[in-house]
Amino acid sequence: MQNHKNLKVFVINLKDHNKKRVLMKRALSAFSFKYEFFDAFDGRNLSPYDFYGYNDFIRKLYLGRSLLSSELGALESNRLIFKKMLEEDIDIALILEDDIKFKSDFEFILNKILNLKFDWEIIRFIDDKKIRKTFGRKIINLGKNYYIKRYPKLFGGSHAYLIKKEAALKLLNLTTNFYHHIDIIMGQSWKNNLNSLICPDLVSQDPLLNVSRDNPRFVKVKKNFLSIYPYTRFLFKIYEATAKWLYYIYKFFPDLLTFKRNS
Repeated sequence: MQNHKNLKVFVINLKDHNKKRVLMKRALSAFSFKYEFFDAFDGRNLSPYDFYGYNDFIRKLYLGRSLLSSELGALESNRLIFKKMLEEDIDIALILEDDIKFKSDFEFILNKILNLKFDWEIIRFIDDKKIRKTFGRKIINLGKNYYIKRYPKLFGGSHAYLIKKEAALKLLNLTTNFYHHIDIIMGQSWKNNLNSLICPDLVSQDPLLNVSRDNPRFVKVKKNFLSIYPYTRFLFKIYEATAKWLYYIYKFFPDLLTFKRNS
């Protein structure tokens, strides 16, 4: 049986975000596992073109705007942890951002997941209004009304997730040429061959510490990029919607078998 107390836990934090560090220490004091703060890559003063592998042309063509430097900095921070996992032969890591809050059952569920006989690669902990309203297929019953689920929709969120070393290697390869944020890349299972699942209702981003909803990341503005953006965006949405549902249907019987085995 694996012991969660020996799990490698990294909390991504910018050096000048002292308030967040203090609050995260307070939040994590409720749990018995050890953790370490990982200095985030500071991309605030860099342009998108300074980031290795980022394809800004494709990004604008399909999504209408560049990734923000803060988003690219977050991706690079995760990428640095992936490299650390490979260099130090870390089998599993729990990666946390510094603007989150936990349900009291988090440590109990974490321990249950670590001892599952199930071939997962990434499990993201996401709790927000959208995911609560969306139907998801139950794959593993974790007890206390918590489940690991697969969804037919693509949810963002890399603020708290478990990752295996094999998935870290895949994500390093997937970000040699990319145009999405790291959480979207994680969720594109039909495209990246990652067994990436979601455990909802346990960890959420703290609105007092999270970025403002007025941040350009959350402002959906249709832009006429090269006069063809409305058409490329439409085709992109059709492709993604079709691919998501086909993959969700494709995984029905394997997921059903997994649920029966673990019930």
